[in-house]
Amino acid sequence: MLQSYLQTLLTEANSYIKTKTASIEDQVICLNYTDLQISPAPGTYDNKIIMSLVDIRQEDNNHNPQKYIQQGNHYVLRTVPMNFYIYLLFATHFKGEQALAGLRYLSSIIAFFQSKPTFTTQNTPSLQVDDLGEFSISLVKLDYQEKSALWSSLQATYTPSVLYKVGMVPIADTPTRYPEVPAITDIDIVYPSLSSLR
Repeated sequence: MLQSYLQTLLTEANSYIKTKTASIEDQVICLNYTDLQISPAPGTYDNKIIMSLVDIRQEDNNHNPQKYIQQGNHYVLRTVPMNFYIYLLFATHFKGEQALAGLRYLSSIIAFFQSKPTFTTQNTPSLQVDDLGEFSISLVKLDYQEKSALWSSLQATYTPSVLYKVGMVPIADTPTRYPEVPAITDIDIVYPSLSSLR
């Protein structure tokens, strides 16, 4: 489920950049910073915007893990999805003379999410195709210490970047069978006869 949301954001961001910059190639790639530490082939990830999942946090308002949901004339016991917020870091990874181009693409990322802070089935039809729920994305403001702690946790050298909060992302198991409870369609009230009261 998480990967589907990441893929949607990756595809949408690349499509936006292509329309705004006439770029042919995808400029944003999804990558863990640990991948940069294993000595990939030279130039493998150069001159790209790296989108990295840096944190996942559960939304705590869901206290009842199961509930009955009506389906036709019956009710089925469903496990309520656990909702999460995911945090995505978009960082430049451009070398030498391409550094300014990296800032250009990063600016396009900022402009895109500013113009489209909410993803719905109306403005993003792929959500319905992939059976994904609607979600929003917002910029996270970090002070100097928070930014320093983030990059230290990634064991990476700081590059120009922005952090976004995406949510909510629901995750739940989808078993094939559920215990069924018939719906209440009518209520029969049986009154005692007068003879039984004597």
